[in-house]
Parts: sequence; structure tokens; C-alpha cells
Amino acid sequence: MKDNLFNQAAYTLKGLILYALFSIPLWGPSQTIFAQGTPWIAEPRTGSISLSYYSQNSNQFYFGTDLVDGPSLEDAEAEQITVWLHANYAITDAIAVDLQTAWARNTFDDPINPSYEKHYGALYDSNVSVTWRFVDELVRNHAPSIAARVGVTIPGKYKNGYVSSLGDGASGVEGSLIVGKFWDMVGASGEIGYRHRGSSSISAGALGPDAGTDVDVPSEIFLNLWVFVPIGSRIRIGGNYRMINAISGSGLKDSDFPPSQFPNLQEDIQFIGGQVFADLLWGISANAFFGNVIDGRNTLKLTVSGVGLNMNFGGRFRGGM
Repeated sequence: MKDNLFNQAAYTLKGLILYALFSIPLWGPSQTIFAQGTPWIAEPRTGSISLSYYSQNSNQFYFGTDLVDGPSLEDAEAEQITVWLHANYAITDAIAVDLQTAWARNTFDDPINPSYEKHYGALYDSNVSVTWRFVDELVRNHAPSIAARVGVTIPGKYKNGYVSSLGDGASGVEGSLIVGKFWDMVGASGEIGYRHRGSSSISAGALGPDAGTDVDVPSEIFLNLWVFVPIGSRIRIGGNYRMINAISGSGLKDSDFPPSQFPNLQEDIQFIGGQVFADLLWGISANAFFGNVIDGRNTLKLTVSGVGLNMNFGGRFRGGM
């Protein structure tokens, strides 16, 4: 009887950790497929609006750096869906502004405790950024395009420190350097940057000693690499590698780690994904994407998939993504 109770408790705990890690989404406002900085700027006074739907799920997570099986998703559903709105506008041929915002909803059904069913949806974090391209490959022969990007994160409208929290609930500022170049049959870009996060105000009803207090959210170093290949005049395929490393924070293996400390978690991620773009009509394009976390620390081994639509306005792009 004791063994059975222990196994049920362990199963439930693993389920809670698995689900709570969704409160640190891989596709946060600075980590979405759109938010990767680009050195390519649209024509002046033109822009684009994109709407994308993401689904992410997992039944494994990194307990520290050890990969651990969570409860089977056939028995315990754990998933998050996110609808992202992204707008981009080129002020000049060298300066562009971006806005990303989202609505997210997560679900967890625990078969051990049916009363613990959780469905939570709310406005997610937003990100506003400015990109300045100071080297243009179309102007300087044999040189790549080079740009600098700065952005700020605005916390969403959700409770912090709960298992069902949608994010860290902290503001932030980031900066990055981006280099990219197109050749006849391939294009590539790379971005490296630093993201400083503030503190998260943990809700008074959260579980743990930090309820009702402020918890620091770790700052991060991030790296994004892209490669693009055109297939005919209307189709492009892309491959993406992402790395996010927190430079401080708590660990899941810490003996005194409470749920209210999840915003302070030291989370590292390595992710590989692919994407297909298709140009349709009237400046509208569609895309589909898929990817997996391949390594990490204190994070989910996620599978992410989704689709999106993009509409250009005010002119046509000069080949930028």
C-alpha cells in the first residue's frame, strides 16, 4: 500500500514538474520564430503583419541535465497552444520596428487527481524592438548585411508562481548583433545577444515561501542560426538552430526548490527546427514549422509545431524573411 501511494505521489510530482515547465515557454516573446533578429530590412514605409498558431507538448523533461520521463500524454495531457501576432514596419531602408504579442492557453489533466484539472488562458508577454542595419550587402560588394537589434519585454496579464502560469512575469531588455548574407542559391544569418530580465511578483496564493514576494528572473545569452534555400520562385525551406543559456538561477535538483521559484529557474535550451514558406497571392504567404529540443537543463524536451500566415503591405520586400 505504501509503495502504491509512493508511486502515485511520484507520478503526480513528475506531472506537476512537466506541466509547470510549460510556464517557461520555449517560444517566449524573444524566442518566437519571428523574434529572431534579421539584418534584412524591408523597403521604406512598408511592412508585414503575421498571425501564427503554435502547439507544444512533451512527456520528458531535463531534471537538471538528466533526461527524465514524465507521465504518458496518453494518460495525462500536457500541452500549450499560443497564437502570436507579429507586426513589422520599415521606417527607412536601415531602421525597422517590430511588435510581437500573443494569447496562450495551457492544459493539464492529472489522472491521479481528476479534480486537479487545469485550463488557463491569458494575454502573454509582448516584445517591442528596433533594428538598425549599418552594413547593407546590396551596397557593399562581398560584405554581409550587419545589424544591431534592441528590444524590451512587457509582461502579460497572468498570475505568477502557479503551476498554470503562462510565463515568468518579468520585464526585460535585450540587445543583439546580427549578420546575414544571400548568395545565388542559399541565404544564412546568425544572431548573438544578451537578454536582461527583471523580477517577477509572485502571487500571494502561490505554493511556496516566495508567495507574495518578488523573485529574480535569470538573464540569458542567446544564439540563433538560420539557413534558407529557395525551391523555385514561390517556395523556400529553412533550417534553424537556437541556443539559450541562463547565466544564473535555481535548479530542479535543489533540495529547497519550491513551485513559487519557477521564474528563477536556470533554464538552458538547444533547439533544432525546420520551416517551409510558400508565397501565395496579393502579398500573402503561408508557412509551416516543426522542431524539437535536443538538449537542455531544467527544461522540457519539447516538440513544437505550427502554421502561420503573413501579409505584406505598402510595397514588396527585398527578399527578407
